[in-house]
Amino acid sequence: MKKLDVLLMVLSVLFPVTGIMKQMPLQLSLYIGGLLFLTSFGSYHAKRMHSRIFSWVAYAAFITLLLAIWNQYITVDSLIANAKIAACIAVIPFLFRFRTYAITLGLLALWGAMLWDVKQIQSLAVLQRMMNLLTSEKLYLVILVAGFLLGGLLANALHRDNNKQEKTNTFKQKKKRMRPTFKIRIPSLPRLKFKMLKFGKKSSKQRDTRPYERNYEEQTPTYSATQTEQHNDTGTVQGQTRMERRKNRFNA
Repeated sequence: MKKLDVLLMVLSVLFPVTGIMKQMPLQLSLYIGGLLFLTSFGSYHAKRMHSRIFSWVAYAAFITLLLAIWNQYITVDSLIANAKIAACIAVIPFLFRFRTYAITLGLLALWGAMLWDVKQIQSLAVLQRMMNLLTSEKLYLVILVAGFLLGGLLANALHRDNNKQEKTNTFKQKKKRMRPTFKIRIPSLPRLKFKMLKFGKKSSKQRDTRPYERNYEEQTPTYSATQTEQHNDTGTVQGQTRMERRKNRFNA
């Protein structure tokens, strides 16, 4: 919606252009173009900053534009008088915090109708028909009112969605709040450690001795004895024939 307000600000420059091209009075084009630009400017900043002051500016300029169109003969004095009346009426949107979507869509619909006629006639002089909005050009008035009402409905729908989101967020925040918990501590008895005496264990000296050292000491003499026996056997076996060896084995 902000981009539409920027588009409306750009389109409002067409009125001074038509005045410079002498297709409508220059003073009238400056007044109408300035009021349209101020209306779109206030609507843009009201949406951007969510400020009531800019919405008041937008509604005051829009009401001043309608009063100027109603009068048809705009002068500086009449414009100032209309601006004072519009400023008083715009207090109502300021207090009730009206959105500016209605103004944006209403002016957009009006500009669409006028640009369509400009395309058909191929002349910017069609923009002067806005001065006859409340008299002869009733189609423009219907289009403006329809766009205004559609923008109001859209503002209400968006406002409801925002309220629902805010309510859900606040509800979630309430759920996330930590509830106070009270814990009653029951005094516990002191823990007593009992060491059970274990019987049948070896003494510390016996633990220090490693089992393989004892086996090594027992096996060493057997190893030497087997070596001597083998040496003696080899000494006796030498110098005997095969038959004598077999006899000795049989006798043994």
